[in-house]
Amino acid sequence: MEKIKVFAAVSISAILAYFEPIQNVLVSVSWLFVLNFLFGLLAGLVANKERFSFRKAFVCISEASVFLLILAVVFYIGDHIGVRAGALQAVSTITYALIYFYSVNIFKNLRQLFPGSKTIAFIHYLISVEILQKLPHLNNFLRKEYRENPD
Repeated sequence: MEKIKVFAAVSISAILAYFEPIQNVLVSVSWLFVLNFLFGLLAGLVANKERFSFRKAFVCISEASVFLLILAVVFYIGDHIGVRAGALQAVSTITYALIYFYSVNIFKNLRQLFPGSKTIAFIHYLISVEILQKLPHLNNFLRKEYRENPD
């Protein structure tokens, strides 16, 4: 049993050392997911008077896990085909997309929690609308995606 513990510790240490170049990204994105989960939970419980849903929590945690896995796999593949700088750039691009979409969702939940806050309402408006006017392809994607999968 002791050998299994040592093997597991060495294996985990090796994996963590390999992904050290994107460690800050993975930690930052994890905090973003935690904030999204907490504000979504609070908005559901307090503002919408919903009961805790294990299904919704599982979906949120699963989605976060998939995104973290995608970041790790993009780095791994880029590193193994010899373009580490490109892999880091791809990880950075994906991270900014995650920050944008999760920030919009966090501020949507904050608007539900604090409906009288003009500051939160303005920030939500700014990041959910104004940026889209500057990114027409994203705006087209969101319109198409909403028509196909309305929540």
